[in-house]
Formats: sequence, structure tokens, C-alpha cells
Amino acid sequence: MSTQLRKVITEEVQRRHGYKVMEAKIKPVHIANALMRAEHQGVGRMSVLEQLFEATLTKNSLDKRVAAVRSLVDGQRDRWGALGEAADLKSSALMTKVLPLIRTLLGADGAVFGRSPEFSSFSSPTALTVTGDPSDDGAGLFIHRLWGGHDPALRLDILKLLSDLTNPEKSPADMDDLSALLSPLVDSTRKRVISAVDSEDLRDGYSPVETALRDAANNLDAYERKLNPNPIASLQRVVLLAALSVFMHAASRPRERAGMPERVLLLDASGDHSSPTVLASTRCIAQLISDARTYMALVVGDLLSAQLPDWHADPVSALNGILQNSGIAPLEDSNVIARRLQDIVKEHDDPNEIVQEVTEEIIRQAEGSSSRGLDGYLRLLGIRAGFLYPAQKNPNKRLNPADRTLEVLVASTIDVNQPPLEYRDFLELLRQKWSIVVGGRVDDGVLLAEIGATVPARALSENSERFLSRLESIGLARRLADSVAVVGLLEANHE
Repeated sequence: MSTQLRKVITEEVQRRHGYKVMEAKIKPVHIANALMRAEHQGVGRMSVLEQLFEATLTKNSLDKRVAAVRSLVDGQRDRWGALGEAADLKSSALMTKVLPLIRTLLGADGAVFGRSPEFSSFSSPTALTVTGDPSDDGAGLFIHRLWGGHDPALRLDILKLLSDLTNPEKSPADMDDLSALLSPLVDSTRKRVISAVDSEDLRDGYSPVETALRDAANNLDAYERKLNPNPIASLQRVVLLAALSVFMHAASRPRERAGMPERVLLLDASGDHSSPTVLASTRCIAQLISDARTYMALVVGDLLSAQLPDWHADPVSALNGILQNSGIAPLEDSNVIARRLQDIVKEHDDPNEIVQEVTEEIIRQAEGSSSRGLDGYLRLLGIRAGFLYPAQKNPNKRLNPADRTLEVLVASTIDVNQPPLEYRDFLELLRQKWSIVVGGRVDDGVLLAEIGATVPARALSENSERFLSRLESIGLARRLADSVAVVGLLEANHE
């Protein structure tokens, strides 16, 4: 029953926002695969990759792996040349070195191997290796729509950048080294028409958060074109921005859809696990996670209300109505979930208490043994995008972005076609675009105190100074005379 409840709730979330949040598997590489699939409207023909999978899958018997290599060679001898002419394929360089190396390259940087290429998302800079893997649960298509992928009037230049970087029709001479290596593994591409995502959030224009995310995409596009880095580094940043945009959009649903308070996130630059800024940053993320759980409960409450206006008096009937509308058999009175909901009604006289406990119980049942709600989605995506820390199972996360993530945050905040910003002006834009504070603005302490994350003024000032030093270390800030600092693209060779 938990799977069926989860299906109902996550489909409602997707109807509202364009992506699902309850499968506990999202990675940036999933988003990249789906984003390229939507942009190029196609997937690779991967018979060679299927054989490579068989030949390098360690759980396969040696005989099965050798047979796969033999089939690979027999099918396209001209592709493998001398590598396929070894008398003993079992000990050949093709089987022991080349094919395992190719699989390692496809699996770099967080790639996900499924039971076949079709259910895998590769770390690849070319759309030749795009698959039909649905593991992004709509996130890639949401970003494609957010960036205007199906409307020329709204289409952002970052999609042209993405298209140019990953173009499956590039000649080998124009490909980056990795694409050139991978291209022989794909016979060709085949058309797969991907319709635009249809969700309430993107149906009638853009909300303030969505507008800010589009502006961030424009800024990163300008940064990439001015920087002109190697294609793989550029694509990595575009994908990372896509993942951060999904995170920020999902994190802001409680505010934009349910009128909950705006939150700020304190970026901790202290490096000291017991510092006041660590504790305050952890408090900020905990508040974001709490809001996410509250919002999911509100989603469930809305579903129940659509069945029975006064559903708190008979939550089982309301839940059964939802299940039946989705083609799922209703709960029997003896069902453990039905009994628990009935007990909640008996335990409380206050309808508000019943509403809270029933919705929370349904969420718990839908999540099963894992944190599969919006809160878990934010934790998982935040960690995998290098936004939240630590990466271990410690539930107490704080905002401490990795260098690559920090670069994307800065690049999507500033306009590189304008002179470098004074540090204090940059901090104001960072708060406006990403809801991030570091302690360098006058009212940062007040905003943090409002959520119970009080930090001494001196600690905030020191945190801001350390953050500025970190920006300097990655070439995006410089201290000038008279205690003035600027932020921007300051090094022509920055990568």
C-alpha cells in the first residue's frame, strides 16, 4: 500500500510542479540525460553499448562476457581494428583494458548504470549517448520548459549553448576528446518526441522564483561564452545550474504555493564544526526541511478535501476516494492504515489536530522506510549537487557548497558583461537570487534571528571575510585598496 499511496501523492506533486519528489534517486546526471533528450528530441541507438554492458558486467560469467566481446567484434570488425584480432579474446587488451576503461569513463562523475543502457544515465558530453532513462522523474523536462525549450519567444540562450555543446551530429574533428572516444559506440540516434511539461507552476507565466532562476541561466550563459572554457567543464556547470534550479524551485514551493514565510540560507565558511555559523546554517536547512514536510502534508490535505470537504470526520472514506480515482482498490476497515486513521479521529476533539496527524500519518505510510518526501528530495539533490554538507547520512545538513557549485552560484548571480561588482552589492544579489546570506549585510543577523538562528555580529563578519577569501581562492574576487573588494570574472584563463 505504501507504493500505491506514494504514487498518488507524487503524481499530484508532478501535476502541480512538473516533477516527482518521492523516489529517492535523483542525481544531476539524471537531469542532464533528460535535459539533453528534451533538447535534441532523440536518444542513441546503442546496440554496441548493450554488448559493452554484457562484456563488462562483473556478475556475468567469464564465458558470457567473452561471448559478448566476440559478438561486439564480429558485428563491427572495422571499428575495433587490431584490438579485435587477438587470438585469445579472454586475455586481450580489448577485454581486459579498453572496454573496462570505456565503462569507467561512462560512469565518471556520478553516472548511474541500470540493467541496460536504456535505463542508465551516463556521464557523457554528447547526446549520442542520451538514453530513455526516466529516473529524473520529470526534473530535466521541467528545466527544459523553465528555460523556454518549446517556445521560441521564451527560449533562453543557455539552451543553444547546451545544444551546441552536446550536438550528436558534430563531426569527430569538432568533438571534445571524450565525445570522440564515445561516438563509435553509438550507431546513430533515433527520434523521440518529447512533449513540453504541463504543470500548474509553468502554465501561466513565471513566478518570482522562476523568473530569478531564468535570470540565473542567462547570467551563466554569458559567463560561459565570455570564459570560453573546455566544453566538458562548461557542460558540467550548465548541468549543475539545472540541478540547483530544481533544488531552489522545490525548496520554494511552501512559500510560493502555500504562503509560508520566505527563508534565508546561511552559507557557512567557518571550517569549524562547532562555530556559531555552523549551528545557524544547520538551523536554516532544518527549517527548509521542516517547511517541505509541512507542505507535503498540505498537499495530502488538499487531496482529501477534494473528496470530502469535512474529511477530518471520516479520513478513511476520503482516502478511499483518492485511491479509487487512481484505479487502486480501497482500504478495508481491517487495514492497518485504516485502523490508525480511525484511531486518530477517536483520540482528538480538535479538527486541526486530526488534520495534522492524519496527513502526517499518510505521508509516513507513503514514504515507507525511507525519507521519500519533498524533504528527502531536497536533502538528496542538495548533497549530490554539492550544495549541502556533509554528504554522509548525518541528518544535520548545512550550506557549504563545493568549489564547482560555488562557482556556478557566483557565475549565475553576476553579469560578466558589466564591471565587477563591489562585494557588498554581490551579497545583496546573492540573497535576492538564491536566498543565500553569508553575514556581510547589515540585516543578515536579523533575518537569521527570525528563525531562531541567532549569530553574534562578530561571527557573521568573520564568516563573510572567510567567504570572500574563498572567492579569491577560486579567482572570482579581489581585494582592492581602502578595504574594497570586487566580485566577477577577473582571470581570463579561469576554468
